[in-house]
Amino acid sequence: MTDIVVSVAEEIGTVRLNRPDRGNSVTPDVVRRMGEAVAELAESDSVSAVVLTGTGKVFCAGADVREMYDVYNADGPDGLMEYLAATWMPAVQHTVRLLWGAAVPVVAAYNGAATAGGLDFGLACDVRLASSRARFAESYVNLGMVPVAGGAYLLPSLIGPAAALRMLATGEFITADRALALGMVSEVCEPDALSDRAIEVAREMTKGPSATYASVKKIVRTRSTVELDMALRASLAANISLIARPDVRAGILAVMERYTA
Repeated sequence: MTDIVVSVAEEIGTVRLNRPDRGNSVTPDVVRRMGEAVAELAESDSVSAVVLTGTGKVFCAGADVREMYDVYNADGPDGLMEYLAATWMPAVQHTVRLLWGAAVPVVAAYNGAATAGGLDFGLACDVRLASSRARFAESYVNLGMVPVAGGAYLLPSLIGPAAALRMLATGEFITADRALALGMVSEVCEPDALSDRAIEVAREMTKGPSATYASVKKIVRTRSTVELDMALRASLAANISLIARPDVRAGILAVMERYTA
């Protein structure tokens, strides 16, 4: 089965995470290919907008914990922490930058639950729609880590610092309707209608020439692009420091063991 499914219909590209048996969780390879697929479509003359979504009832559960556990079993705790710092987190941030900087409209269609990096990938897109069955959580706190995919900057930019800090500190789930009320998503759709509505919204955003959209997006995000880059660098540095702590390491290993038992 192909982990990433890419299609184009009537100038609207779709990139779909296709790992439903793993909650559409991502490895460094999968997350890089997802970001590069969006970037390649955005650079194509035949594509005017892109929809990012997932297969099944989950949008993206963040990191593939089983893959991380395999690294732990092979290389031990020190090897896992080195892998997170040198491989996994840089791959995630590379994709966030690609999603953020795409020159065409990128619409996230949250077809189901989105946690940790899975939530943040959508936050890096231009517009977010959600299925009524979607739920959202900044669950990094369960690992003792901060959001490596930009969530500590992107989430408060959308819903305000107070609501964002609550989600970041608790890791609690919120419903699609709550996300709509907070301004995290712009629409909530019935599950069967989400895909068509996402394509419709993507097409609505292609009224002018692609070059015009690319220019206005760059202008609108001039300041925030610099701030996002700073936040990504800061979160990477913070997590490298945090995973050196025995209590954080113990928490990461406990979560992996719980999810792989």
